[in-house]
Amino acid sequence: MPPWVGILFTGVIIGAGGYWFLQTNYGPKRLSLDESNKLTSEVTSLSTDRQQLQSQLESVTQQRNALQSQLESQTETLNKAQGQIKDLTTNLALIKKVIPADPNGSALGIRVGEFTGPMGKLDYSMLLMKKNEQDPDFKTSIEFAVNGRYRNGRSGTAELDPIMLDVTDFQQAAGTVEIPPTMTARRVTVKITDVATGKVLTTRTFQVSR
Repeated sequence: MPPWVGILFTGVIIGAGGYWFLQTNYGPKRLSLDESNKLTSEVTSLSTDRQQLQSQLESVTQQRNALQSQLESQTETLNKAQGQIKDLTTNLALIKKVIPADPNGSALGIRVGEFTGPMGKLDYSMLLMKKNEQDPDFKTSIEFAVNGRYRNGRSGTAELDPIMLDVTDFQQAAGTVEIPPTMTARRVTVKITDVATGKVLTTRTFQVSR
């Protein structure tokens, strides 16, 4: 065998031995089958957790978008309602100016009064309004003195039990009250008293419509 062949084999053996030495002492550690399976299981678990977190993130994002859309819709509705309130306030101020004032010029007046009713009953509808909005609210007593004609042709007046009513800026008072069963109302005098002070705030007389 030529000398160079022996030298070649010797070099191969030395190289292989050196590679084995480096791999064993300085190279990455080789995993056993159990360790490899365990690592694969952990990687799979981490991948599953990541997918779950991604799904939760998408769900939370959808909820946030839905809440944002709902908030925008509610804000739009609120702005629209505020605009309507402003318009109604303006219209109400105009109506207050148009409705005839109580001729007594009192702190609380009867701006409008309508009275009707068959025999034995009195239907009433009144609009009470403070002269100044800044004035305190009133707790009032409303008394009706009904003048009418009885079935036998005689005339008379019936004073009815007072009605209690709290009045803020303005207040509608409406209802039906009993009068003597054989009386047909012709005229009614309304007296409104401030319960707190006992002061008569206004007195007005209205015709009863047929």
